[in-house]
Amino acid sequence: MSSDARLSAFAMRAARVLVPFGLALVLLVYGTGPEPRRNWYGDPLGNDFAQVWTAGRSALEGRGGEPYDLPVHLANMKAAFGQDCRFAWHYPPVFLLPAAAMALMEPQPAYLLWIALSVALFALTMRVAAGRMDVAFVALAHPLVLSNLAYGQNALFTASLLTLGAVLVDRRPWLAGLCFGLLAYKPHFAALAPVLLLATGRRDCLAACLATVLVLCLASLALFGTAPWSGFFGTLGDTNRIILQNAAAGLDLNASAFGAVRLVGGAMATAWIAQVLVAALALGVACRAWCRPTDAALHAAALVAAAPMLSPYLPVYDLAPVVPATLLLALAAHRAGGLRPHERVLICCAPLFAVTREVAGLTGFPLGFVLSVATLACIAHRIRPWTVFEGRHRTGRGGVDIQALTGPSAEESGRAA
Repeated sequence: MSSDARLSAFAMRAARVLVPFGLALVLLVYGTGPEPRRNWYGDPLGNDFAQVWTAGRSALEGRGGEPYDLPVHLANMKAAFGQDCRFAWHYPPVFLLPAAAMALMEPQPAYLLWIALSVALFALTMRVAAGRMDVAFVALAHPLVLSNLAYGQNALFTASLLTLGAVLVDRRPWLAGLCFGLLAYKPHFAALAPVLLLATGRRDCLAACLATVLVLCLASLALFGTAPWSGFFGTLGDTNRIILQNAAAGLDLNASAFGAVRLVGGAMATAWIAQVLVAALALGVACRAWCRPTDAALHAAALVAAAPMLSPYLPVYDLAPVVPATLLLALAAHRAGGLRPHERVLICCAPLFAVTREVAGLTGFPLGFVLSVATLACIAHRIRPWTVFEGRHRTGRGGVDIQALTGPSAEESGRAA
């Protein structure tokens, strides 16, 4: 709590234990089981990934509209995994493209490939953002990484694409636009980047983003027809009812401002007011960071931390962008002279992400929401006018200078992160 060096040393020692332990736990407990297609908890292999595989198999067999028909989708999941499931499919049809690719294999190898790709892309992204692999290794020890692998969710892909886009936006605008465009499978996460690109005149990156989205939409139409799109738009009302009004996944799962108000017993109208206010504040922080000369790492951190807070539905595993946001904040802090006490406290609170849902369910306290707000608040504190970065490593309007990070100060940068 009082030393960047001691905090870094502790984090590295913890990572050497937590990363192999977490991966072994996922592989042995969630990736295998006593019965075919079930893990040791009796759930479908990969938990939430089971419906990705089921939707992909429907699309491969020419039934791309079935995932959007809830009774049919649940029946398909039961036929595939031998038990009742309660997952509803809310993704736009572009997500059927990777789902169908996974469904080319049996569920177990598909799940194992899914988590391997998640870890590989996330590790690569952290390496690019930090400039050091040991720092990326520490990021892999974060509880949200284990949460995503256990759920079989896609938030590590989301966090990686957001971060790569934000880091590369000025050095590789077309590649950054590609990353932002690939987020079309989660429109509520993807919406912020084009707004910032438009506001700051980054036309090349914006063009690449929009072109990527268009290609994905056309590809889904060509491969699966119009039925998935009709089903998607036809079930938007059901999505609102199931996820927000009925909170079918549980009030303890939703870490948004909307979910926090509902968790403490607030009315729907109050929850929407809170969500609008928090989303406006998050948008303001991101715009302030992108529209003024600020440390490049803070540009990226503001986008990555703000994007999830715009959504009224934010499952705890979708808090994964907090991990690269915190890493980028630490990099900016190192270049500015070191972590401030409240930033060090924030980093020391990272293990609490392992129990956000449990705390919410047992106490009614929206821990996940509080931690995500605290992360954005620390970033906002860094981008105030009197803390504008004016050092020798500025790279322009965005993107991290990897050469600067891997130069003489790279080792200290890694330790601070």
